[in-house]
Amino acid sequence: MVGINHVDGLYNFRDVGGMETDNGHITGGLLYRSEALFGLSEQGKRQLEASPLKLILDLRADEEATKQPDPDLDGIEKVHIPMLSGAMPEDEQDIQEREGQHKDAAELLHQTYLSLIANNGKDYVNIVHHVAQTASEGKGTLIHCSAGKDRTGTSVAFILSLAGAKREQIVADYAASQKNLSGAWQDAMLAAIEKTGVSVPEAIRPMMVLTPPELIEEILSKIDSEYGGVADYILAHGGSQADIDSIRKALRSN
Repeated sequence: MVGINHVDGLYNFRDVGGMETDNGHITGGLLYRSEALFGLSEQGKRQLEASPLKLILDLRADEEATKQPDPDLDGIEKVHIPMLSGAMPEDEQDIQEREGQHKDAAELLHQTYLSLIANNGKDYVNIVHHVAQTASEGKGTLIHCSAGKDRTGTSVAFILSLAGAKREQIVADYAASQKNLSGAWQDAMLAAIEKTGVSVPEAIRPMMVLTPPELIEEILSKIDSEYGGVADYILAHGGSQADIDSIRKALRSN
């Protein structure tokens, strides 16, 4: 799938290969990111099935994955690693409670990220393990959640950090999701939510697309200061040095 910059039916798909490292670049064709795949067209499905993609990691909570399941793709394995149960609003009362707790979308997003790194360390370890195993075989992994920006964004940022990508390029890749998701994708998601009888307040709608660069910079800096870096964070939560070494070897090209 090297060289594919667009998959039909997806808004936030990309190959993160090509980023600079201290002595080379991130290998293309091994790590992709996207929003959930239920919007794939038939052409998009054929694009993925014809690619060297071997594994899809779905980070959505159980209720999200059940309501909008990914399509089956021939020859591609799917692994579900549920994170952030309750990420999507269930009903009007749920929306009101969220709005009451954090009227500002940026603050709600900030608290979500702090919760992720505090409570989902083992999930990040699992993600790193799968990517390491697949990349070591020369095959690609696609990571996605609902929008492909928060659970996916932090996961991809951590993997790229392990591989030695330059911090400013990791941040730029994270921030790119906001433009990709604003407009048609957001409108479609709001319409789908409202069909369930839930109205998303204007105050927290921006959370659906926000990817402020200073947020991922803060998260990565917090891990640096509290753990010594992403590698130490992964090790502290039960990860293996072998997986970290595999990420570095497979995803770095001179």
